[in-house]
Amino acid sequence: MKHRIIGVFDSGVGGKLIVGKISTALPGAKVIFKSDSKYFPYGDKSDEFIFRRATFLTRELLKQNCKLIVIACNSVTTNSINRLRKKFPQITFVGIEPPIKPIAKLSRTGKVAIMVTETTAKSSRVQELKNRFAPNIKVYKIACPGLAEVIEEIVNQRSPLRYYLVSKSEKDITDMLKKFLDQPVAEGTDIIGLACTHYPYILSQMQLLYPKVSFYDPADAVVAQVKRLATK
Repeated sequence: MKHRIIGVFDSGVGGKLIVGKISTALPGAKVIFKSDSKYFPYGDKSDEFIFRRATFLTRELLKQNCKLIVIACNSVTTNSINRLRKKFPQITFVGIEPPIKPIAKLSRTGKVAIMVTETTAKSSRVQELKNRFAPNIKVYKIACPGLAEVIEEIVNQRSPLRYYLVSKSEKDITDMLKKFLDQPVAEGTDIIGLACTHYPYILSQMQLLYPKVSFYDPADAVVAQVKRLATK
């Protein structure tokens, strides 16, 4: 194995889901996770702030001999991955970004949506992906302020960490989802891409609310890329 030590960082708990998948795919690797919980969330922070924190976390993982680092945060990937690659040329970075390319290919209606943080929504990278991979597709860019924070709070209160079905008593999440998704779904959106690593925690809840919609989590594609790089 080329990379026996793999680093992963995120602003909060979302990256833990990717860590679990990497550990399953590469049982011989040591996976080190850094969560920047003190500064969570990144979704409402400036580009420069995010880059400074990403630089700090990269240096912390570099101290532990990580030469392959997964950026398990869409806000960091869309705003800072190119700068990080220039600053740390000795490191192989794998990012996660809005899955516009795959959902555009899968859509039957020609209407898709991505659920993003406010920072990712403002990133020029989103428009670049749309122009390149979905020029003739209607892409709803849905900023979801506050959703990652609610998920973070709920997950931190639950042990062990796991995917879960949000109970009906957690009405705040249901109300937020309906506020964000009712309109694009009503207008014909058939696939929604999850562009924040926190959102897969409520995948079951979203599928219950919108049974005719497919929700796409890009984490598996990230893990496949990590496995390819780590074993080639």
